[in-house]
Amino acid sequence: MGGFSGMDQTGFRTRRRSTVTKGDDIRYDITLEFSEAIFGAERDFELSHLETCEVCSGTGAKVGSRMRICSTCGGRGQVMRTEQTPFGLFSQVSVCPTCGGDGEVISEYCRKCSGKGSMRIKKNIKVKIPPGVSTGSILRVAGEGDAGLRGGPPGDLYVYLDVEEVKGIQRDGINLLSTVSISYVDAILGTVVKVKTVEEVSDLQIPPGTQPGDVLVLSKMGVPKLNRPSIRGDHLFTIKITIPNRISAKERELLEELASLSKTPGSRSPARARAPATPTSERQVDRITEKTEESRDQNDLWKQLKDLAGSVVNGALKWVKDNL
Repeated sequence: MGGFSGMDQTGFRTRRRSTVTKGDDIRYDITLEFSEAIFGAERDFELSHLETCEVCSGTGAKVGSRMRICSTCGGRGQVMRTEQTPFGLFSQVSVCPTCGGDGEVISEYCRKCSGKGSMRIKKNIKVKIPPGVSTGSILRVAGEGDAGLRGGPPGDLYVYLDVEEVKGIQRDGINLLSTVSISYVDAILGTVVKVKTVEEVSDLQIPPGTQPGDVLVLSKMGVPKLNRPSIRGDHLFTIKITIPNRISAKERELLEELASLSKTPGSRSPARARAPATPTSERQVDRITEKTEESRDQNDLWKQLKDLAGSVVNGALKWVKDNL
């Protein structure tokens, strides 16, 4: 049984072999929790689809019965329709609507599928969701679509994923983004704050002198790369410095004092009378030089710290005066 068996005098194909057709694909939607999309998961669900009839193997005919010649097309599988037009007779050939082009029809239908060749059943499906998927990701499960016609191969199942959002964490590729609010005092002095990550609550070190908009990173706490889970992104925290709406009189006094200190140039201790010059060994000179440089470094560091504190406090005082 291969190809066509021949043609009659009118040019019609006299019979065609029954061709099999691949079944339709099926779409199924799944909503994932945020953590499931990052770390992966397994999901079970019930799917309704067409499967090939196990009795007739998709033919739709009763086992042992014979096919009969289609009475509509006479076994040709095609029909001709002729119409009169102003330009003469116009003939059009099309597939036989009765036999679907096979040239023969079922004489006795399969009782199991009523001649359809397939049956709709419900089946439990388990899919494994890999780490790193996102909204719009599609998983293909081969062979779990609808059965094909006349015993043809089944289509595929396509699982479309939608990921729920979580408060306080946004996703940017394989990185996660969050915002952390700290007081201006903590920004100056530094501190450790508890932050929410996809795994657990973690400690985030805030270094002294942190500025608004600075980004601090928890390395390897982001999203695994899809299909390459050994590569993982970071969790980035943008710093937001908050200023209180109201302050107490004591707090205002302390802030004003700190602001005045930051504006006052550093004073030096009064000069002492010089001792008589005495010979100094080279080693002693080196030690004195080292102490002098260390003292300068400490003074510079203190000056920078006062300037930083003053700038933050001045900004806070200005905001307080404008709004209170």
